[in-house]
Amino acid sequence: MSYALDFGTSNTLITRINPVTEQTEIIKLPVFCQQLGNNPPLIPSLLYVENAHHPKILVGQEVSDRGLKLSNNPRFFSHFKRGIGSNIQGFLPELDGKTITFEQVGEWFLTALIEQLKNESATPIESLVLTVPVDSFEAYRHWLSQVCQGWNIEQIRLLDEPTAA
Repeated sequence: MSYALDFGTSNTLITRINPVTEQTEIIKLPVFCQQLGNNPPLIPSLLYVENAHHPKILVGQEVSDRGLKLSNNPRFFSHFKRGIGSNIQGFLPELDGKTITFEQVGEWFLTALIEQLKNESATPIESLVLTVPVDSFEAYRHWLSQVCQGWNIEQIRLLDEPTAA
């Protein structure tokens, strides 16, 4: 099965072509997604670190549902995509004896989504397209390529966001 993942600053979206209807459909990962009214199911790009040393994290809507979306809590991360691949890291918290980078938060977030997608899917993920900002730094693309290597997916492609749209 082929999927596309649009990792956004505020929200993330996973899609595929439905093999029966041959139409594009948005994938709903139950714990991670938020769906308001008739809007598509979106995954808020949020992460909460319960334990950084032995990575235990919460992702997406489950962060909000548990009341952990607190901007003054160093374990809560939002808008972390902006810092990935950037030389300007800003404040990097130390949690459980480990300095947490935006790259680490992004890897935890995306890997959690891929693992959940694999668990929910009846068929293996054969290919994945990931969108990247057109003006992204080479460091961002390199980081994303490195993260993807740990997912055991046969074919992964990076596509500029405007082209994907």
